[in-house]
Amino acid sequence: MLKLITPIVSAIILSGCVVHINTASADAKEHVQRQLQLSAHNLKTLSARTNAGDLKIIGSATATEITANADIYTIKPNEFTFTLEQQGNEAILVAEIDSKVMVGFVNSSPRIDMTITLPETLTLKLDDSSGSISINGLKEDIQIDDGSGDININGGKNISIDDSSGSISLTNATGMLMIEDGSGDINITGGKQLTLTDDAGDINLSGIEKNINIEDDSGDINITGGQMLNIRDDAGDITLAKILGDITIEDESGNILVDGGNNITIKDDAGYLKINNSKGDVSINDGSGNLSVNNVTGSVTINDEAGDIDVNGALNLIIESDSSGNLRVDNIKNGVKID
Repeated sequence: MLKLITPIVSAIILSGCVVHINTASADAKEHVQRQLQLSAHNLKTLSARTNAGDLKIIGSATATEITANADIYTIKPNEFTFTLEQQGNEAILVAEIDSKVMVGFVNSSPRIDMTITLPETLTLKLDDSSGSISINGLKEDIQIDDGSGDININGGKNISIDDSSGSISLTNATGMLMIEDGSGDINITGGKQLTLTDDAGDINLSGIEKNINIEDDSGDINITGGQMLNIRDDAGDITLAKILGDITIEDESGNILVDGGNNITIKDDAGYLKINNSKGDVSINDGSGNLSVNNVTGSVTINDEAGDIDVNGALNLIIESDSSGNLRVDNIKNGVKID
């Protein structure tokens, strides 16, 4: 059953009536507090729609209901919607400021800052326009469609994020990760598998168990761990360590450093390239920049347009093309072939 708690700051009781009032001013001088509660019995999902304000979501092992506490800032009273109701096995939360009075999310603009507590076993679907998002303690799937603002998630199973701008930080997820991001740094620790499309911002990954697929326009990429790795990158340095499976990189510009991996295939237009301790074969198609390969178990094949080549330790070495630059070779077990 839905329960409405008397606000602390205002004595006005929210009855479900929604009033929209337009005004030219952007200062949100009216402040009220509201609390909504809904029993979580027979619920599987919380779907929340919010358009401005910071959001904190807490998964609890002991919670038996969904509780939403809101600090609501408006220009005039009742210029908001704040409701929580059950539809089948889904809880629907709406927390929105009148869009006609929204001019952007700053401290003095209309917004709803909210803390939501819910059982840790509920899945979460969130459609948010602006403001930071913090999620802790959930054990099931999380789906986020976000406009702007930082996203920080600790926990969760399968996580899907479509984000326009703002940093993303994920820790301790246990399932598949799918992220489509416009701009902002991305930091991920943990997860089973990752598919990431990113326009701008640095990417830092560690502890992902299985395959990683990345399409990136700009920003540095740093990855520790993972199985098969596939990267298509336009600009920025790439640093990889402790990759257990095959590595495929298609890169336009930026330095590349790889330590570990099995079979490695790299197509690189510009930038320094260094590969160490590969357990398989290495194939490199390089445009410009110096190239260094050390301690490779399998064969090394190189097509190079410009820059020095230094190979120390491999089963075989095949130089299919080398337009310019010095060539240094040592410790090649079965010899060197230069076409």
